[in-house]
This record gives sequence, C-alpha cells and structure tokens, in this order.
Amino acid sequence: MPATQMPQLIFALSVAREMVERERHAEMLVMLIDEALKEAKEEALRHGILVDTEEETKLQ
Repeated sequence: MPATQMPQLIFALSVAREMVERERHAEMLVMLIDEALKEAKEEALRHGILVDTEEETKLQ
C-alpha cells in the first residue's frame, strides 16, 4: 500500500471500529479491527508517517 494512503486506511478502520462497537455480539470483529489498526499504525511508522494513536472519529 502506498504510504500516502496509510492515514486514510487508519481513519477508515477507526470509523469501522466505532460502528462495530455499537453492534451486539461483535467482540471478535472489534478485536480483528483493533489488530488491523495496530498493524496499519506500525506500517505507517515504518514509513515515517506519524499517526495520532488516541484519535477519535466521534460519529454522530
């Protein structure tokens, strides 16, 4: 994945996580999204891209 798309991926995963948290019985999916977020953030750091690890999207 191009380094320029990493922040977009991290944002999209963060939004997906917030949406899934609202669903019942979705703990496994939240865990998988968390793992994907962790990997995406680590990959971004390897490319020298700083990401806000406490970023909240605050869906309305």
